[in-house]
Amino acid sequence: MSGWKQVGGDMSWERHGVVLAKNEPSYGQVELVRIDPWIEHDREAAVTHGLYLVDCKTVDHADLELDRREVAAAVASVGMDPGEYVALAPEHRAEVLASYEGYDESESVDRLADALPASAEEIEFWGGKETAEKLDGYDEEMRREALEANFETRLTFGELPAPEAVAFALAREPFEMELKGRDALAFDYAMAAAGLTGSTDTPEELAAVARALAGAPEPQELTGEAEEVLAGVLEEWSRRHGDPSDEEDGVAATARSLASSIMSSIGFEWI
Repeated sequence: MSGWKQVGGDMSWERHGVVLAKNEPSYGQVELVRIDPWIEHDREAAVTHGLYLVDCKTVDHADLELDRREVAAAVASVGMDPGEYVALAPEHRAEVLASYEGYDESESVDRLADALPASAEEIEFWGGKETAEKLDGYDEEMRREALEANFETRLTFGELPAPEAVAFALAREPFEMELKGRDALAFDYAMAAAGLTGSTDTPEELAAVARALAGAPEPQELTGEAEEVLAGVLEEWSRRHGDPSDEEDGVAATARSLASSIMSSIGFEWI
């Protein structure tokens, strides 16, 4: 184990915050890391700064003695009996002092894995063992909550969110999807009809793809060059899935459904 343990915060630390500590007897110090979700204090900062605020502090063992004025004030501020304080382990005494004096360094990050001072598996949390996979899930939930707190996420079908909302929802990473069967053909159909490559590497490209899928024309509406370009896709659809013009299960209807699914996967609902 890394020696890091939870000494403060909440059982649901990933949502309400945590204080972690590591005692270093050989150095005569205690290291502290406090992690607070920005959404708990400032919803806009979760977008502009990062999902989590991380504070750090190193406390010398010598600075934890009760005869120091700052320590006595810290103990009094939390309503603790001096005898109870003296009985605490160094890492818990350091947490009491830091809660009064504050922390020395701060930064904001978007991932809990970047906020923690060691791997999740090596930290002793009150609520039990954590894993890297769990951290990813916590990050996703926190990003979704911050998205809903800062942007309009329920939109009329076909209405696109603000570009900054899409960028935040994507965590500034390329959107990836693996399409098969009906969805793959409907995607090819809509992209060809709109003259797009289908790339989703940027928020702008993803928005264009969603717009094209939502606005995919019915096969009977195609004319001229578009009809020629899409003939192969429609022929393949007919062979595999039946009538491409079907109002409920045709190629355009499938494209619209795919558009809704894509938007839902990043936190937006078309109604």
